[in-house]
Amino acid sequence: MNIDLHIHSMLSDGTDSPKSIVDKAKDLGINCISITDHDCIGAIKIAKDYAQNNGIKYINGVELSTFSVSEIHILGYCFDENNSALLEKLDYFEKKRKERAEVILDRLFDLGVKLSRDTLPADSASVGRLHIAKMMVEQGYAASVPEAFDRYLGVNGKAYCPSKRITPLQGVQLIKQAKGFSVIAHPLRFLQQKNLRPLIEGLKPFGLEGIEAYYPTHDKSVTDELNSLARRYKMLTTGGTDYHGENRNIELGSVDVRLDGYTLSRLNINK
Repeated sequence: MNIDLHIHSMLSDGTDSPKSIVDKAKDLGINCISITDHDCIGAIKIAKDYAQNNGIKYINGVELSTFSVSEIHILGYCFDENNSALLEKLDYFEKKRKERAEVILDRLFDLGVKLSRDTLPADSASVGRLHIAKMMVEQGYAASVPEAFDRYLGVNGKAYCPSKRITPLQGVQLIKQAKGFSVIAHPLRFLQQKNLRPLIEGLKPFGLEGIEAYYPTHDKSVTDELNSLARRYKMLTTGGTDYHGENRNIELGSVDVRLDGYTLSRLNINK
């Protein structure tokens, strides 16, 4: 079974529409997908029925951008898309992202980087620095996206503005309140820093359900270690490509995601 549970659409920082992702999944023979836009679940209403009508299992998904000592992304699956607390928090995120983008554009203007606000993506609920960086490249203010971040948008950049984020604990609790499963996204960095176990042990009592074991940067030894950790803590193991369309050099469904029986059962996926 071909599965991809980590996908981004143009509603956050991807380039493909939700329906075009479904079309591409069908062409590639992918049986099960989850569009996990950053702090946004708008893809569900667009893609869920469309996917199911095309014979593709669709799982509600989201990727929450949380922060404590460092940035930690929390994937959420199978939640109630109408949960009021979740919807309220996602609306808050959208508002804060747009406010942050306006502050960054003002700072760039003062530095002589005069970008047109009209070119910000109107259909994205997760407007962010990547969108602004691409605008800078398109309008000749930077040679590349990395240069835009290095000079202006990164933590040490001239126009940097910190974001307003919830903590990983709050993210896990938010997903649990919406009756979903929360998963630590792309955990290789935490594994290398030897703080993945403390992170799991700190969040599991509050509802953390899994680890993303299958990911483009995970080799077999990393995946095996993550699966072993998941078994030890009785957790789900998910996976996907983190597909962003033209914004990232990775093809949809290109990661070999082999979910165990426990995970398949909890996510209600039939082989």
